Amino acid sequence: MALSKIQAESMNLADTFAFTGTVSGAGKVLQVVNEVSTSSNSQSTSEVVYQTVSITPTSTSSRILVSAEGAGSVICGSSGILQAQIYRGGVSDPMIGRFYSGLSSTTNGQEHYINASVTVVDSPNTTSTITYSFSAQRGSGGTTSARLMGGSDFPITMYAMEIGG
Repeated sequence: MALSKIQAESMNLADTFAFTGTVSGAGKVLQVVNEVSTSSNSQSTSEVVYQTVSITPTSTSSRILVSAEGAGSVICGSSGILQAQIYRGGVSDPMIGRFYSGLSSTTNGQEHYINASVTVVDSPNTTSTITYSFSAQRGSGGTTSARLMGGSDFPITMYAMEIGG
């Protein structure tokens, strides 16, 4: 006689379990696209796109997990805030994720290091190729300039993962 339901207080995860049937409601990773930049970047007073990644969804119902990160720095005036964002497209297209990182104390005129990281799930409803852009900029008027550093020691990474239902 087959068991239809198991109720246990614990399971030994070292054991091997054979499952049959269909699992519903769980997403499946359909594809992953990754980009890495090791180009060195200089300080800027305006928004700069540091990395892009393109993916072509296989279904209009797919969701896209987009994540990007890079080691950044700010030169402080009265504050030191790094702002990073992900756009579906370029900087004139819809922003789908934003991250602010700041320092609790700063030394004006000095370069301070901050990590920028943005992760977001997008529902683009298309099977056309989508390009996502990762940008950063100074996050306040009190921040003199900002950058994502890049370089072989500080790569800027970005990936897009298609998740189907």
